[in-house]
Amino acid sequence: MPQMNAPLFQGLFDKSITDIPDNADKQRYMTTVAPDAQNKGRWLEQPRLPHPVGEMGVVECQGKIHVFGGYANHRVDGNYHQVFDPDAGEWTMKAEFPHRCNHNSAAAIGNKIYSFGGFVEQNRCPHSKCFVYDVDADEWSPIAPLSRPRGAIFALTVGDKIHLLGGRDVRSVEWHEIYDPKTDSYHDVAPMMGTTKTQPFAGQRDHMGVVLVDGKIHAIGGRMDSYDFNTGMHGVYDPQEDSWSFRAPLPVPRSGPSAAYVNGKIVVFGGEATGMVFGTNEAYDPQSDSWEALTPMRVPRHGLHGQTVAVIGNMIHAPGGGPVPGGRVQGAYHDAFTFD
Repeated sequence: MPQMNAPLFQGLFDKSITDIPDNADKQRYMTTVAPDAQNKGRWLEQPRLPHPVGEMGVVECQGKIHVFGGYANHRVDGNYHQVFDPDAGEWTMKAEFPHRCNHNSAAAIGNKIYSFGGFVEQNRCPHSKCFVYDVDADEWSPIAPLSRPRGAIFALTVGDKIHLLGGRDVRSVEWHEIYDPKTDSYHDVAPMMGTTKTQPFAGQRDHMGVVLVDGKIHAIGGRMDSYDFNTGMHGVYDPQEDSWSFRAPLPVPRSGPSAAYVNGKIVVFGGEATGMVFGTNEAYDPQSDSWEALTPMRVPRHGLHGQTVAVIGNMIHAPGGGPVPGGRVQGAYHDAFTFD
């Protein structure tokens, strides 16, 4: 396995950090108001990343996990491209990401991985550049840029197209557009919903968890502008109707969580708020519109902003992320959650 002498944790500006900071324990939040699940699942430690990283793009493609960009190697504009093969239990390095940045988004179709936008400075200064990676050729190429520069978008594959939800330019946005790889073009669809009588939340969001369930998009949690303004809002988009509706909100509002769909449940874990990093792990049942509590994370982290997990089989892999609020520290920690 490559670079096993790499630090488990690494500071963005402090090169002496090799372990989890002492104040991380005081900032951990592990609880929830949701009732316990009958099967709370378990976490399994996995081979760690060659390079600690956070606020990066992560996606599963052809049974492997690709991690690229983000905060890494004491920089806010990483270009590492790390790939995990679960069958071999090993990480390898692939072609560098072509545009150094953080909070870049990722989605895959077939043997192609697409990346959209990001920030070139620490959580600010968005760009509009987008790229496609050919897994077989190990090559990145540019594609049509975003019409509106932003980072912390959520990119989600639906059929043969990619939905781009929310994100931030200077402030959080409610934008929702679709990228068509066949035409290399974008078009707008219904933006994320805003205020209703029962759930008075703005539609503008970034750093949320997003999953596809039975052809519908669930956008959960996140924040407006900063983690001082987190939300538990849970909106559902129906592509057939081009419309949004609301479901039961996330019990513990937070931004920067991860979300994945396995075993008929939406699993949401991790995240951050002012002075807190979450190990809280909650599952949503789309059939009963209800939440339940699962086993908390082994190492609470954020920097996952919804899409830095990958599902392979029945396991949710969570590589990297930060153990303290903000982008000061990144981790090489890698674990996986399963109901088995």
